[in-house]
Amino acid sequence: MTTLLDPSSRSLVLAVFSVFVVICLMLCVVTGADEDDRALVRSDSRRLRSWQQGVAMGGDTTTVATVTVLVGMVATSGFDGLGVMLGSLIGVMLLLVLIVEPLRGHASLTAADMLDARGSGGPAVRVSWGVVTLLVCFPLLVVQLVVVGNVAAALIGQPGVRTGCIVVIGCVMTALAVSGGIRGTGVVMIAKSVITLPVLVVAAVLVLHRFGGDPGRLLDAAAHGSRTGGAYLRPGGYTGEGWVGAVNRIGQTFGMSMATLAMPAVLMRVISAKSPRGARSGGRWMLGELTLLYGALAVVGVGAAALVGEALHEAGPAAQVFTPLLLGRALDSGGVLVAALACVLFLTALAAVVDVTLAAGIALGRDVLGASGKRPAGTADGAAARWSAALTGALSAVVAVGAPA
Repeated sequence: MTTLLDPSSRSLVLAVFSVFVVICLMLCVVTGADEDDRALVRSDSRRLRSWQQGVAMGGDTTTVATVTVLVGMVATSGFDGLGVMLGSLIGVMLLLVLIVEPLRGHASLTAADMLDARGSGGPAVRVSWGVVTLLVCFPLLVVQLVVVGNVAAALIGQPGVRTGCIVVIGCVMTALAVSGGIRGTGVVMIAKSVITLPVLVVAAVLVLHRFGGDPGRLLDAAAHGSRTGGAYLRPGGYTGEGWVGAVNRIGQTFGMSMATLAMPAVLMRVISAKSPRGARSGGRWMLGELTLLYGALAVVGVGAAALVGEALHEAGPAAQVFTPLLLGRALDSGGVLVAALACVLFLTALAAVVDVTLAAGIALGRDVLGASGKRPAGTADGAAARWSAALTGALSAVVAVGAPA
């Protein structure tokens, strides 16, 4: 990929990102969990109001892979890409209706506590739950760091900075998770949403403005730019035709729904709500935030097909991660929108990885080491969770550095 930012825009991105990191570190120190917190999730964490918990839960669901992959899928696959977004929203609705109140009512610190409260727990079950949580969190951490490393290298125009960027982001995310706890990272999530959502909505508005506010013109241009014609607006472009394609689409929607339900960071934040009723209220805020966010991402993806579809087709599947940035360059030749979208990608990667690191640390320190008796004697849950989070963050950064670009 060619350099996506000119020197002035690159300096703006680095400045905004640096300021955001410093502010988040300060917020985590001020609002974070106490040293004696049993697992960084206690009553102090529950001072966040329901709407704040909801916004933070929405931030947990929005990863850098969500922004880049979903937009890229909509740009290249059209209807099927929109189906993936729909699956995510269905998962949020199922979370709100089926899981939020029971989980908060029975679990005190982690989801494994719910099994204990229902009499179906025990050390073996708790360890198994913790291992499954780690198996979900660790690959997600690695993917996030690989994506942000690739984006950084493309923005700066120097492939060699990929490793350095992964290491820096890994260190920052670990520091935020260790110092902030569930309450501190919640503040980080809210700050990320305050920046991310307006930028994506503005990008969507600019796309619609480019086509005179006419969705029909936009869809026609997207069908032409994608090189698939009318097939862009029909199912089957990604999942296949016939009954096999139908089964694939159902499985794709179901998989995205279950992925949203099972995200450990989201479950962790549900448990940290003030009450079951507060958790349900937070879920409604989460649904509203994600509906607006996915609506903006859908417009951005269709706009990318219309305006830079040719470039995406020539660059191949690997270019999907850069779809938002390519669209920003097409909409604003001055580079301000590209810089803003680049900040969104960086901030989304940082904030999402922080909560996943914290969830993995709590699962390792409390559910795996604590229940199996491997934790050093006299080590409190909070200290074990902090050390486990630091270990998880460091290991994921090492694996991400060695992973293929």
